[in-house]
Amino acid sequence: MDNPSYDLIVVGSGPAGLTAATEAARAGLKCLCLDKLAPGGVLINLNELHDFDEIFTGTQMASQLTDDAVVAGVEIGFGEVTKLSGNGPWTVETTDGEQHTARAVVIATGLNKGRLGLPNEDEYEGRGLSHCAACDGPLYTGLPVVVAGAEGWAALEAKELTGLAGQVTVIGTPPAEKPEGVTFIDGRIVGLEGHDGLQSVTIEANATRNTIPASAVFVYVGQSPAAEFLPESLARDASGHIVIDADGRTSQPTLFAVGDVRAGGRQYLADAIADGHRAAKAIGAMLGKTS
Repeated sequence: MDNPSYDLIVVGSGPAGLTAATEAARAGLKCLCLDKLAPGGVLINLNELHDFDEIFTGTQMASQLTDDAVVAGVEIGFGEVTKLSGNGPWTVETTDGEQHTARAVVIATGLNKGRLGLPNEDEYEGRGLSHCAACDGPLYTGLPVVVAGAEGWAALEAKELTGLAGQVTVIGTPPAEKPEGVTFIDGRIVGLEGHDGLQSVTIEANATRNTIPASAVFVYVGQSPAAEFLPESLARDASGHIVIDADGRTSQPTLFAVGDVRAGGRQYLADAIADGHRAAKAIGAMLGKTS
């Protein structure tokens, strides 16, 4: 592996990954950005974004970031990464048997779908349990729905649902700014009920349990970092998020992590983009190329 195929491989094409890839390519690096789905990550499931001076939809932002990457010279690839080996140069392997090599790698894989941690949870997956308001919200027009989790993407999803559902209840610690039209309960979901799809949930709050009607639960708690394919030797925090330094560098000098997969991430779009910029700048300096 004396001559890796790429200077940089970015695994994950959400906002953090696309930003890192774009800035690295602008700095003169040969870059591949891999994702198992379409570029944009969770952005493609969001409508209005208010993180910037202008209001964008998630799809518009994803399209803009992808266009910027392509114009900068990033190669966009598709494939689910199953293994990362080496220590610089690195080998990235995908489910279809492809192998790609690079001098450095950025991990931008985000989070796995949330879990409530209930024994009958899988019974309601796709039958009342959802992870995307824009995708599934219209199925519950006029019906009562619940959002599990109150911060990060959960707050955006709750706001999205207010224009669709008959009643939106958020279960979790209320944020400082509460969306209008949303009821907050500081507690947790301890039960799912319904014979033909979800019909109600049991909530525990202040040591008291109550059951409320719910045709759907949008789950944004119990999310784990999507980092199962990474070496076990990589430093992580107690929840499995990747530990990084101020530049996004992990415990391996040529391996970086950006966005929600890293320790200390806040699930904010602006933070993800800033992560991508910082990592790309550090990688450009490390590999001897700067913009």
